[in-house]
Amino acid sequence: MLRLKSLEITDFGPYRGTQTYEFSDRPGVELLWGENGRGKTSFLNALRYALFGVILGRGSAKIDLATVGNSEAEGHRGARGFKTVLSFVYAGRSYKLTRAFKPYDPTRPAHSAADFREQLSLLRDGAALGPDERNREIARLLPEQIARFFLFDAELLQEYEQLLTTGSEVGERLKEAIERILGVPILTEARAHAAALLKTARTDQAKAAQRDKSTRELGNHLQISSEQADQHRENVRDLTTKVDELTSSVSDLEKRLAAATRLRERLGKRNAKRDEVERLRQRHDELVNDLKSKSGTAWRAVLEPTAQKVLIQLDDEIDEVTKRRDDAVLARASAQSRAELISSGQCPTCGQGTAAVQTLDTADESPAQDPAELDRLLVDLRNRQRALRRLKGEASLLARLESQAEQTLVDLSDAEQQLNELEAQLKEDGSGEGALMELVERHANTRISLGNTKAILAEERRLLASKEAAVAKLSERLAKAGNNQTGPYDRKVALLTRLHDLLDTAVTDFRERLRERIEEDATNVFRILSGEPDYDRLRINEGYGLTILHKDGQPIVNRSSGYEHIVALSLIAALQRCSPMSGPIITDSPFGRLDRTHKRHVLKALPMLTDQVLLLVHDDELDRETAVQELDHLLVSEHHLRRRSARHTEIERGAQVS
Repeated sequence: MLRLKSLEITDFGPYRGTQTYEFSDRPGVELLWGENGRGKTSFLNALRYALFGVILGRGSAKIDLATVGNSEAEGHRGARGFKTVLSFVYAGRSYKLTRAFKPYDPTRPAHSAADFREQLSLLRDGAALGPDERNREIARLLPEQIARFFLFDAELLQEYEQLLTTGSEVGERLKEAIERILGVPILTEARAHAAALLKTARTDQAKAAQRDKSTRELGNHLQISSEQADQHRENVRDLTTKVDELTSSVSDLEKRLAAATRLRERLGKRNAKRDEVERLRQRHDELVNDLKSKSGTAWRAVLEPTAQKVLIQLDDEIDEVTKRRDDAVLARASAQSRAELISSGQCPTCGQGTAAVQTLDTADESPAQDPAELDRLLVDLRNRQRALRRLKGEASLLARLESQAEQTLVDLSDAEQQLNELEAQLKEDGSGEGALMELVERHANTRISLGNTKAILAEERRLLASKEAAVAKLSERLAKAGNNQTGPYDRKVALLTRLHDLLDTAVTDFRERLRERIEEDATNVFRILSGEPDYDRLRINEGYGLTILHKDGQPIVNRSSGYEHIVALSLIAALQRCSPMSGPIITDSPFGRLDRTHKRHVLKALPMLTDQVLLLVHDDELDRETAVQELDHLLVSEHHLRRRSARHTEIERGAQVS
């Protein structure tokens, strides 16, 4: 197992000067505490650079090395250089790997990667290795293709979901990396070597058959079919290389698109603001047109104050006339009753005589006003009231339209100003917008080219399989019709055919056993990490993707992002157990999507993953008291990142004291 001893960083990112992190020599978990922006990701990148010479940003896009040097470092002007020194042990031997990025001419300002050169050295047990041996040793100890299983962050954990998507480029690369760490290439390369030997043997068999008249025709057919198979094989090889190149290009373009988050956000805001400006312009035009169409009655707005006063007077007059009408109706009814009483001379209620009533003096009574006349007056007053109210309503509508038009104009002015600011920001990015559009187009075209090439490759593989089957049949016919010329070659072909078939079966069986073992080990870890008792186990597919199964046997679809991380960690743990190659796990912010329960479960399980685990975390992500409690004696070391300035961070031993 590869075990890290120390990492020395000089002027790398926020690490000004030379900083050294000493790893614990005891098995367990180490914690490196640091707030956002203090240098946790830079620390992970320093390890990645020390091992592989690359630095990754968002979307796993490679970062320009000329931008990494500490900007406060003394000495060289312009872009700064940096250096990492990684010490580790493997199989009882000690190693010291030094990788430095330095300017060609320290006396002149450096501005781009072309102004720098990389210096690389590897000491093994104190002795320097030559370039070829050094590179072979680095590739053997921890190949870059499998680094994602040892050095990762939350973003890389998310990519493991692609293993569940058939045909995914990311998933295919992950599958290849998984099989590499599991040792599958050893068998596949042996199978390929046997196939090459078998091809040569069949060529010799065909040539030998051509020397005998009885088998010459079969030999000719075998040679022609073999040559056709060779052509298809070469086509498959070329197309496979092209697919790999296009896949890499698609991945690189996708990473660059993901890295252009700020520009894409600005473009999105700019486009949304353009839509808002256009919408406000249309609304303002509509309001202006309404005002124009109603301008013929605009004079009525001038009369609104007078109309309001008249309406108040009319309201009072209508109330007074209504009261007079009611009084008139009552007076007329009373007079009519009195007249009936006098004319009858008898009370209609008690039947007594009413002679006395005739003596009542009615001379002083004024004649009652005619209610019909008052009704006509009320109708006239109410007609005048309705006319004035219409006059007032139209005037109010005009005022409201005018107010809305003015407010819309103000909103439009504000939106145009904001749009101008967004346009200015985009202009500051130079050709950023055009470059992004070109990037999007290149990505689309490359994906189309990749799809077409895959289709052609699939057809070539079908033709190759058909031609190889034809070659095998011709070779068998030759063996049956064999003679003294072909006998030795027939036996060699038969032997190599059995060997190739054996290796082919071995690859299939080995993969199947590996998947079964990974499924079992990942399930055991998952049961420890999961906080849901109804989640029973994990099921693996041919691409090593893992699906959660409910206890009723049904798959859990649309699982949460937190459980994506749980499943990914379960897979990584299983790979560590099943792989002949193991090493430390260094992970940046792995708890961001986990709740408190799952954080506790992950902490308990971390020591099971491997003997050396380093977590780069911050207080909001992981409570230190919880970490200390759950890890207990397996917490073997703590460091923290202390801020000296925005561009200067120092590594200090122990947890930071508030």
